[in-house]
Amino acid sequence: MKDYHFSAVLPQHARVSIQEILKKYLVLEEEEISLYDAKNRFVAEDYKAIHTSPPTDVAAMDGYAVMAEETFEAYDTNPKYIESFKTIQTGESIDNFNAVIPFEDVQIEHGKIKIFQSYYPRQNVRSQGEDIKEGEMIIKKGEFLTFFDKVYLKAGGWLNVKVYKMPKVAFLPTGDELVDRIERAGQLVEFNSVIFSELLYQYGFEISVFKPVANDLNVLKETLKKLLDEFDIVFVNAGSSKGDRDLTHDVIQSLGRVAVHGIAIKPGKPTVIGEVNGKLVMGLPGFPVSMFFVLKEIFLKAFFDTYLLNPKEKTVMAVLERRVGSDVGAEEYIRVQVENKDGKNHARVLKRGASVISSLKRADGYIVVPVNVDVVEEGSLVEVKMI
Repeated sequence: MKDYHFSAVLPQHARVSIQEILKKYLVLEEEEISLYDAKNRFVAEDYKAIHTSPPTDVAAMDGYAVMAEETFEAYDTNPKYIESFKTIQTGESIDNFNAVIPFEDVQIEHGKIKIFQSYYPRQNVRSQGEDIKEGEMIIKKGEFLTFFDKVYLKAGGWLNVKVYKMPKVAFLPTGDELVDRIERAGQLVEFNSVIFSELLYQYGFEISVFKPVANDLNVLKETLKKLLDEFDIVFVNAGSSKGDRDLTHDVIQSLGRVAVHGIAIKPGKPTVIGEVNGKLVMGLPGFPVSMFFVLKEIFLKAFFDTYLLNPKEKTVMAVLERRVGSDVGAEEYIRVQVENKDGKNHARVLKRGASVISSLKRADGYIVVPVNVDVVEEGSLVEVKMI
């Protein structure tokens, strides 16, 4: 029997171990692509607006450009006639006028427009530079390119954008019992690959998912060696604890070195971080919730820090609805639902089991309980990392 006891390093130590391995071999290349193709990418340089939008004062709707002062004191029983005006479409320059009257609010009589209300200066007008001004910073190097970032890049004069090419990663499940569809007793559906793919795809990683391999040391060794020839990073799923058939540690150790086996996090402790042929290999826990948090809080945080990337993750502050206890010595990730009550966000704690995938489905986010904290009291204001 194997020794089931293994020590755990602090989460920051684990992240540093990942960074040290990545820095030795993996350089993110750059490519210039169309804004329309730039989905789930990080920009590789600073971008400033190369022109002003709108370039001048323009109409905010179809109508007649006028001097607002000429409309003063017009009302239903005292209509006014305006001789000096310009017929204008949305987006056109208002030239030397300062307000726009919608077509539907006027009557045309003898070449003049008849109005029945007053208009104030700049009414229905978009000001020069309202969207963006020449030289204004749109997005900085390393920032995640959002939907609205792309809108502002286009408004600021950019058609293409230089982005980082993210690494090619392989996901290799292990276990004779794992199948895509259950056909007989003793089989389990392999679905961790969906969690893995969705989580990393949103940041532009090039992902390949492979069929589960048997719990055989030699088979796993040969498969891992082949994958490392093609991929930048390999993730082996399950086989990372200390059970008799958990072989990830042994395989990595036999082919390279194990830097970390066990991280002081909950869930996710039985994680392996290793280096084979100079490349990062990680053994991820088999429980889906554990795997999710290892990827989110250990791998991705380390990766982003390594390459100075800003994923623009969303957080909200919320009031904790009940007291939460945690084990000192482990950083814990507590799933919560967030509900706004009377203008305040409230965080409701969900089930905490490592295998309860439904808790991730119901969760809006999670809170992080630090290693040295054993209790978070009811009513505490907590930061919720949105999922």
